[in-house]
Amino acid sequence: MAPSFGELVASKTLDGHTGWIWDVTLSSNGQLLASVSNDMMIRLWNANTGLQRGAAKDNGHSHWVRAVRFSPTGRFLATASDDMTIRISDVNTGFTYRMLQGHTGKVRAVEFSPDGRTVASASDDFSVRLWNASSGSLLKTFNGHSGWVRAVAFSPDGKTLASTSDDNTIRLWDTSTGSELYQLSGHEASIRAVCFSPNGKLLVSGSQDKDLRIWDTTSGAMLDVLRGHSGPIRTIVFSTDGNQVASAADDLTIRVWAVPLGFACIRVLTGYSGWVRAITLTSDEKMVVYTSDDMTIKIWDSA
Repeated sequence: MAPSFGELVASKTLDGHTGWIWDVTLSSNGQLLASVSNDMMIRLWNANTGLQRGAAKDNGHSHWVRAVRFSPTGRFLATASDDMTIRISDVNTGFTYRMLQGHTGKVRAVEFSPDGRTVASASDDFSVRLWNASSGSLLKTFNGHSGWVRAVAFSPDGKTLASTSDDNTIRLWDTSTGSELYQLSGHEASIRAVCFSPNGKLLVSGSQDKDLRIWDTTSGAMLDVLRGHSGPIRTIVFSTDGNQVASAADDLTIRVWAVPLGFACIRVLTGYSGWVRAITLTSDEKMVVYTSDDMTIKIWDSA
């Protein structure tokens, strides 16, 4: 099937940061957008109007803030920084509720577990750490990567954690025992993006080698390699029904792959500029894309 090309249409520009924007995340109810930057500030935005919600919060980080995630209930934000800490703050007050310390390198990624009880972090110290979100105590340290750890993702049931690294591998960890389940090899460069399917059976990874790879989470087997991007892959997201995967790359395209059609590329979206920081993709192929350039967030809608 030949892919149908489409355009993304710029709908809003969110202006306020005074440094490069590293990450953007959407709350589970779709109402709030959070962004973090070199300016060490967290900014909250109304996702529908694009207006900033209150003043930006300085949550105490002393260096660039690399990653931000909402808790499943939307009450808390977890932020990861080059200052080697993760902070959990209250969305409504901005108050830093817990500071998680222990990493000995920059923290590049942070994720809440599906139940919101634990937080996973990925660091340049080659480790992945699991923390109690309520108390801030360290639960487990996963060692095995031989390069900076770039991304982490929980399976939908929270029992498995995936991590990706500059060592060109993905590792799957058992969150209850801390043991390594599988080491997934095949990518030829650093892996920057990873995502579980909604049913947890598949894992999709995206690399600086420009390829996506599909993995079976039960066996660790590689099922497919998806080629088409001409630049490093930055972001991957599944649709809520699990039938589509969208991938964004530095070639300034977003590709939509149809899972029931053997991951055939069914759409290529263009028209935006800047690195894609987040994508929301619904089952009817409607898409909202958040990009970052010139210290602004631009919101694009699929035409």
